[in-house]
Amino acid sequence: MDLSIIIVSWNTRELLRNCLASLPAACGDFTHEVLVVDNASSDGSAAMVAEEFPACRLLPGGGNLGFSRGNNLALPQTTGQAVLLLNPDTVCPPDSLAKLFCFAGQIDRAGAVGPRLIDGQGRPTLTYGFFPAAWHHWLGALDPWRVLPVPAWQRRGMWIPQASESSHPVDYVSGACLLMPRTALEQVGGLDEQFFMYFEETDWCLRARKAGLEVWYCAETEIVHLEGQAAGKADQFTLRQFQLSYRLFLAKHLGRRRIWNFRLAQLAEYSLKALWRSLAPGDRRRNRDLARRFRQTAGLQCEQNIAANPPD
Repeated sequence: MDLSIIIVSWNTRELLRNCLASLPAACGDFTHEVLVVDNASSDGSAAMVAEEFPACRLLPGGGNLGFSRGNNLALPQTTGQAVLLLNPDTVCPPDSLAKLFCFAGQIDRAGAVGPRLIDGQGRPTLTYGFFPAAWHHWLGALDPWRVLPVPAWQRRGMWIPQASESSHPVDYVSGACLLMPRTALEQVGGLDEQFFMYFEETDWCLRARKAGLEVWYCAETEIVHLEGQAAGKADQFTLRQFQLSYRLFLAKHLGRRRIWNFRLAQLAEYSLKALWRSLAPGDRRRNRDLARRFRQTAGLQCEQNIAANPPD
């Protein structure tokens, strides 16, 4: 088997159907298997997979396991030379995954590779990122639109590549479409299950980098990512879960004493962003919604212990 594809789904039936339908053409001539982990969906996702895609291996999660536990449930059952973690809110164009698989085979010491992610209108969207640094947030407060001329000053956690940007090594690639060679997976191990959702791919790529492996952004192929449509089904939970996972990541890799610096930096960044959005001209409804979201994020920095209860 060349490629094993794992999709963890929770109440994403229509998105999942489109994703699964795109996979045969996306893999081209390469042999592949598809494992769908259903996290106890209530929208008929599991029945749809069983009826319309009988070649897929359906693994009931028995509950809402989250991203890490769901993928780890499937990883021991994969047989491919490479394993692809794929979001259900993606659509893979013809030969896109075949190109990604070939690209990974050309990289010495490849730990993970990810394609350019584009939105439904074909525009590049959040694809790869830089490991967290508090100064990213301080710069976000001073320069919310990242227009300062020095490239390093424009950095942030997640990055939207330019359409003309070529392939190159990065800190980490988005977990929406993350390919890991079998050798790298055996060396690094599975996902850390303390991350229910968010930062699990950041953690895995950092572990791969520490093991001497490389993480690459592949500009030679594109995947459509309908960003947020899956996570958006539990909006308030995802907002809190992101901050909880952020703190878990910081505690694991930087130490708990460093968390306060990130909280203070985020408080400054998102408070100012909320103010600027509330005063900005243009689409008033969008600006109002963004200002509200920024205020909520800023407010979470004042909570010492964040709880995020996954929806059933």
